[in-house]
Amino acid sequence: MKYEQSYTVSASVRTSRILYTPSSFARLSLLHLQEAGSSTAIRPHTSRREKLPSYLCFVVVDGSGRLVYEEKEYELSVGDVVFIDCRKAYSHSTDCNLWSFQWCHFYGASMPAVYEKYRERGGKPVFHSEDMERYTDILTELYALASSSDYIRD
Repeated sequence: MKYEQSYTVSASVRTSRILYTPSSFARLSLLHLQEAGSSTAIRPHTSRREKLPSYLCFVVVDGSGRLVYEEKEYELSVGDVVFIDCRKAYSHSTDCNLWSFQWCHFYGASMPAVYEKYRERGGKPVFHSEDMERYTDILTELYALASSSDYIRD
């Protein structure tokens, strides 16, 4: 288990992230964290990804943006939660109302089946939470745990 913590400022985003390398046991047997962090846009931009062996969960905490996933476009605002399979192409962007969001990427051998069951039971790639703090607290706790020396962090 190891992690790499970084704070970066690019031309369009200010990011605090932890890249987490789980133990062999966690990688083979558990759902495990890959990275966690928070991002604040400092100018309009678009991020595109595909074919990542990962699942992404993020919560919009300020501003607004857009997600394109599975050939659908979703307008996102404060309190919206995104949960997607990053093996599929996606993009997220922000315009004039620059956003901030907290996020984590995670994976595990059983995750494709878990996500499929989530979708079969009506789970959507985007939903709105009236209790955004519930999600931001979890993401904050994940970040703190990943950067700790706690032996149970996997």
